[in-house]
Amino acid sequence: MIYKRLSQTFQLNKQNLKANKPICHTYKTNSKYHYLEVDFITCDWCLSSEGQAHLQSKLNMELLSLWLKGYNLKLNYTNVGHMTIFLRADMQTIDFLINELNVMCDREQYWYQYRDGNRMRTIDRDKGYVAPIKHVKRNVNKIKA
Repeated sequence: MIYKRLSQTFQLNKQNLKANKPICHTYKTNSKYHYLEVDFITCDWCLSSEGQAHLQSKLNMELLSLWLKGYNLKLNYTNVGHMTIFLRADMQTIDFLINELNVMCDREQYWYQYRDGNRMRTIDRDKGYVAPIKHVKRNVNKIKA
């Protein structure tokens, strides 16, 4: 077997990480599924407990309708955390999530400033937590939140 080296060279991400904006990108596509990642580690703000609960409940309803159309939900790819969001869905659902985040930007109670200068503050994670929707014991015919 002959192994060839990669013809492309690696390059650093050209995005300025001090821009105080989250990283939001689809990093993988597999047939009808697109994988989205939103990472708040590059900015000073993250979702508060109320923001996480609000966005997760809206996303659960959207994923329920997606499941009824025949999409399978994958564990750990339907959750909204305080610092990261992972989603495996179609582009319509991804657009819904991004639009919902843009609407949430206007409401102060949905956001928490976790970085104070060079220090990281503790995030209160227990109040009002909403669990992500998922299949029951890997049975694709049943789901629970």
